[in-house]
Amino acid sequence: MRNFVKFLIIIFLFQILFTNCSELLQTYVRFDNRSATKTVKAIWDGVSMGDLAPGEMTEYKEVNSGTHTIQWKNALNNKVLTTMGWPNLVSGSYHTYPYTDP
Repeated sequence: MRNFVKFLIIIFLFQILFTNCSELLQTYVRFDNRSATKTVKAIWDGVSMGDLAPGEMTEYKEVNSGTHTIQWKNALNNKVLTTMGWPNLVSGSYHTYPYTDP
């Protein structure tokens, strides 16, 4: 019986440890349109994160850690407004990327 209880405790501890570590490995980003007049698209590593009306912000989205590129486009004509490279994102961090009119 003691061995069974020890086994259950070890399984329980591994489950807690694994769950907490997996959450720390995630990185989260959101996009904020601070333009007063333009509806923009956030393009993250070539993938559209959706259109943002003036003053609108997305919810946090889970992404991989590492170096990424964000491109802002005008949603009306798909014209590139700006492209930026961002430093290496660290696991377990949260980031907000704003677009502002030049």
